[in-house]
Amino acid sequence: MYYHGVVNGLVDKKVLDILKKREISSASRLGYTKRIGFNENDFISICSNMGEEVYGTGVNNAFNKYIKNNFCFVISDSIKAEKPVYVPNASKMGVLELFNLRQNNPDKRFSDIIDEYQVKDYISFENIVAIGIPYNLKIEDGYIILSKFCSLTADEFLELINKVESVASDLGILVVDSSSKEFATMFDEEKKVKN
Repeated sequence: MYYHGVVNGLVDKKVLDILKKREISSASRLGYTKRIGFNENDFISICSNMGEEVYGTGVNNAFNKYIKNNFCFVISDSIKAEKPVYVPNASKMGVLELFNLRQNNPDKRFSDIIDEYQVKDYISFENIVAIGIPYNLKIEDGYIILSKFCSLTADEFLELINKVESVASDLGILVVDSSSKEFATMFDEEKKVKN
């Protein structure tokens, strides 16, 4: 399985926009064209779950940072996803050095996150297996913090959850608790059955 987390900016708006469009879209498909970063404008960052053997080493990973305890989408591993070349020291590299790395290797994708994959343009809802909702987020000073720029009251958070659950139910998509201990291994059994 692959995962895509919604963690930056106005999380509630982004989640509802994805549900409305029935796809996860790249920046350029959404009309944003000045993005920087390894996924640039035309690719969507997703990740696989590499497990605690890898994550326990303290390596930079998306699963613990962007998926667990966040709104996320669980995606079928049947989609076409590209595994970027892992650049573990990217945070120590200068902007020019990173730019040159990409310019000198136009046929390759890069990432400073070990479990990242990238998908070009969009991910259709036909490939969504489940939607993760962080049911157990803590209330701080009367608000639930979803990102640096997005805080909701308990009532607003409950309203968002109800909307997400309703759309998921209408589409026949499973809803799971991304804040539960079982979430990290929830789809491992399905993987074993396929193999």
